Amino acid sequence: MEENSAVKMPPFNFGDPQLWFIMAEATFQLAIPKPITASATKYNYCVAHLSPEAAAIVRDVITCPDKDDPYKRLKEELIKRCGESKSQEIRCLLAGEQLGDRKPTDLLRVMQRRAENHQISDTLLLELFLQQLPTNVQSILLVISPLNAAKAAEIADRIMEVTPPEVSKISSSNSCEKVNNASQSELLEEIKALRKEVASLRRSRSADRRPRNNSRKRADFRFRQRSPSHSDDVCWYHKTFNKNARKCIQPCSFSGNVEGQE
Repeated sequence: MEENSAVKMPPFNFGDPQLWFIMAEATFQLAIPKPITASATKYNYCVAHLSPEAAAIVRDVITCPDKDDPYKRLKEELIKRCGESKSQEIRCLLAGEQLGDRKPTDLLRVMQRRAENHQISDTLLLELFLQQLPTNVQSILLVISPLNAAKAAEIADRIMEVTPPEVSKISSSNSCEKVNNASQSELLEEIKALRKEVASLRRSRSADRRPRNNSRKRADFRFRQRSPSHSDDVCWYHKTFNKNARKCIQPCSFSGNVEGQE
C-alpha cells in the first residue's frame, strides 16, 4: 500500500453515487506526498466512507472484493445498484400522481416539485409523466422526436383541448378504481342470487302445475269414457257393454241389435 497521509473523503451521496466517485477521485489526486492510484487503497477508502444503506446494497462486493481491481468493481456495482434503487423510489413517489381534471402542464409541475430533491433525469420524468396521460395522447407524443417533459406537457395541453372529455378521461385516483371493482363484485353477487331465486321459482311453479295437469288429464279421460258418442255408427252403450248392452241409441249399426231398443 502506498504511504500517503490520510485524505478527507466527501460524505457519501446516495442520490448520486457517480458524482461521489468523481469527488473521491479528485480527493485521491490531492493526497500527499503523491496521488493515490492503487486500486486496493482507493477501495479501502471508499468502503470506509460508505453509508450503512449503501454498504448493504453492495454487501457481496465488500465481503468478496475483486482480486484484480476491487475499486473498479465497487464503483461499477455501487453506481448501478444505487441508481436502480433510486429509480424505483422515484417511480413509487410519482406513481401516486394522476392527471384527473388537471391540465398536463399542471401535472408536470406537481411531479417536478415532488422530484426536485431526488435529482431525477428528464428522461425518467418524461417516462413517468407520459404514463399518467390518456392513451390517445400518449400515442401522439410517442411519434414526436426530440421530446422532453416540458414540450410533451405543452403539446398534451393542446391535444386535450380538442379531445372530447369522454376520450381523454382517466381515473383520478386508485381509490376510485377500488370502489368500481367493489361495486362490480357486489353486482355479480346480486346477479348470482337473482339467478338462484329465479331457478327456485321455476322449480316451484313446475311442481305446482304437474298435479293439476295430471288430474285434468285423468278427468278428461274419464269424461271421454263415460260420455256417449254419436260420431260413430255404433252407439256408446254397445261400444262399452257390447252385446250385454240393455240400451241402444239410434242410429246404431251394432250387429245383433235388438229392434226397438232405445
